[in-house]
Amino acid sequence: MLSILTISSFITAIISGVLGMGGGILLLSIMTFFLAPTVIIPIHGIVQLASNASRVFYLRAHVKKNFFLYYCIGLPLGALISVFFLKTLISDTLIYTALLVLIFYSVFKPKKMPELKVPAPYWVFIGLMTGILAIIVGAVGPLLAAFFIRDDFSKEEIVSTKSSMQLVAHFIKIPAFLMMDFNYTEHSTLILFMSIAVIAGTKVGVKLLEKVDNSKFKLLFKLVLFIAGLRVGYKLFEVL
Repeated sequence: MLSILTISSFITAIISGVLGMGGGILLLSIMTFFLAPTVIIPIHGIVQLASNASRVFYLRAHVKKNFFLYYCIGLPLGALISVFFLKTLISDTLIYTALLVLIFYSVFKPKKMPELKVPAPYWVFIGLMTGILAIIVGAVGPLLAAFFIRDDFSKEEIVSTKSSMQLVAHFIKIPAFLMMDFNYTEHSTLILFMSIAVIAGTKVGVKLLEKVDNSKFKLLFKLVLFIAGLRVGYKLFEVL
């Protein structure tokens, strides 16, 4: 189990290093073959924290800091709203439906329709939405990806900035799991090996990103977002 999950962490981190997404969902799926659901989410969160942190470090010069800072203003507020007010009021059906519409609009948008080119100050509201989703359903990657299909960002800026935002979203989950008495030390060896593997895989992925043509990157990014949309659609089908 340790060997398979370590190798899987390395390979899936390469995918995320190139595209900024996709690897985490794949790794989560692989982990379901070996670990109980109550264990998977906390461990996966720590590993993805390492994965996103390494992408941000390797591509730190490309992070759109103004977008990131405005996003960070809204994120904790959204998490607090979710925990204290909305968690019992908003249904999973509503969340998944809204997310599905957003994803498929971004992927299949007709050329005459406007892009979701949100100016930096308004990323406060995207941070707010992400904070709510992070606590209610945990699906922050597809939400963020929908706002990164824009022609004024380079592929490096997309991967680095999106990773910086996911990093903060994963970080705010850790206190929640600690409050629920999850014992991270019991799984420290697995967490350590997987974390080292994702850092190494990210390094390889970032090197490959340099070689990917920008137009091909945008096409692959849309493809992975479409696959993520199918997964959200499946989750919606489950809760209906």
